[in-house]
Amino acid sequence: MNDKEKFESLFAICTSLAETGQTPSVGILRGKAPFKVSVLEAIEVIKRFNQHQQLQAEQPKPKVLSDQERIKELEARVSQLEHALEVMEARLAKMDLK
Repeated sequence: MNDKEKFESLFAICTSLAETGQTPSVGILRGKAPFKVSVLEAIEVIKRFNQHQQLQAEQPKPKVLSDQERIKELEARVSQLEHALEVMEARLAKMDLK
């Protein structure tokens, strides 16, 4: 088993531990791994796992809108675009007159 496969396997163990509500630790990770894991390897995987978790938590979740809210947003956007089109047409008409 190469280093990448080991890392992926250990990362998957960390993920499954987190899904069950447990915090991955060196002891638990080494105990659950199907192969020998050094303390340094376990620490590195846990550090990367925690970084990954922080990045995921920082990413904004897309807001879920009801149909009515979505329709209102789209109608507002259409009216903004129609206004912008009117302004552009007026400017173009002024350019044609010169």
